[in-house]
Amino acid sequence: MTDRNASLLALLGSVLLLSGCAAGPGGAASPATANIDTPKPALDDGPVARTAYAISLGQRGELNADATSLRTAAQMLASLGAKPDNGEDDDLSSRWSEQASLIDPSTTLPVYRGRALGPSYKKGTVSATLAVKTDQIFLAGKKAAVALVPVSAKPMSIKISDGRGENVCKTGVSSRPMNCEWLPLFTGRYRIRIETSAREPAAYYLVSN
Repeated sequence: MTDRNASLLALLGSVLLLSGCAAGPGGAASPATANIDTPKPALDDGPVARTAYAISLGQRGELNADATSLRTAAQMLASLGAKPDNGEDDDLSSRWSEQASLIDPSTTLPVYRGRALGPSYKKGTVSATLAVKTDQIFLAGKKAAVALVPVSAKPMSIKISDGRGENVCKTGVSSRPMNCEWLPLFTGRYRIRIETSAREPAAYYLVSN
């Protein structure tokens, strides 16, 4: 083998090694990034599913310091009229708008249009030793929608039952956003139960209409 061929082989090996390092183990995306990368909502998806997608997109924007994702998520939440369920959680639209402006000053604040009252979201934590149970009233004849958005890669599930204890929705275990939609026949209180197999507290957002 000539010295020239040996040098070319060494250079090629270095390039391949660097490519493998950039891609990470197995050439796959990191678990944190893959966890909150969720498909765009379909055209017929309702405001709760779109809010869940916006929250997922905003989390990805925060993780990657991506002004475009942060701005898009903020504008989606604003146009949907989505707000925190209580005064304790951050207004994600405002927070992500400010972050986007800091990362890229050319970004603009969202313009609030559309419905005055949209979906609400609430942040919480759940662990294997302490499932979360919460009740919510839904109206007869009006489509009910609930979405669970895990913040981390820890898998979760959501189960919703009516006043008689009968299931109206039960999802599989996942670390991606999960949606539940149904049409209540009667106005009543429904029990929402969130579970995870993770021992350590796992954060999530619960979105509902």
